[in-house]
Amino acid sequence: MPAPPHGTSRAAPRRGPREALPPEAYEAWYHTARGRWIAAREFALCASMLEPWPGASLLDVGTGTGHFARLFAGQGLRVTGLDPDRRAIAFAGAQGGNIRYLAADARRLPFADQRFDYAAAITSLCFVPDPAQALAEMWRVAERGVLLGLLHRHSLLYRQKRGQGAYAGARWDDLEAVRTWTAALAPAPRLTHGYAVGWPAGGLAARLAEPLLARLLPWGAFLAVVLWKQPRR
Repeated sequence: MPAPPHGTSRAAPRRGPREALPPEAYEAWYHTARGRWIAAREFALCASMLEPWPGASLLDVGTGTGHFARLFAGQGLRVTGLDPDRRAIAFAGAQGGNIRYLAADARRLPFADQRFDYAAAITSLCFVPDPAQALAEMWRVAERGVLLGLLHRHSLLYRQKRGQGAYAGARWDDLEAVRTWTAALAPAPRLTHGYAVGWPAGGLAARLAEPLLARLLPWGAFLAVVLWKQPRR
């Protein structure tokens, strides 16, 4: 499985009957052997696609426990984490790191145009009722590009986990959905994409097969898409 959806929605008020898991439960998953490996694969893909330079500013939309915010900050980025769940924000802030956290809705970002070099939403848009609106806001506040980490509909994990546990109420997306969301963006973005976590079991066989699966087959449970507004530096 990819990193589970974090916080309540990580981006907007939650929809659906399931109560949100406490942030401690989400963060604990990252400290299991499986969770560490999967999160590392996801972050490696995101970082390799975005290639941010040290000192670049990044808004992590739906930051949840701040796990990926801390990973980006560890690469030398100036990170701001945003989430509507105040419990998650309090937990993230208590984990340390030179990161600013605030509670807000992804569909109404409280920032000026092009305030950040990049905006990112990693497994957070899956609970936003109107992802196109949230993406438009991220596009507005980003000067160079937007990174999306999505639960991939065309994956083994979708067949195994849809509607269950931490994935209850989550939307599973694909590249065509992203293209639909971007139809009204100006300037029109240039898209790059990649996949990770092709075999969600996370065992030794999955780890050995992952480089080959990620390179050859478009069925990874984690779909990363970068919407470029300006070229890389």
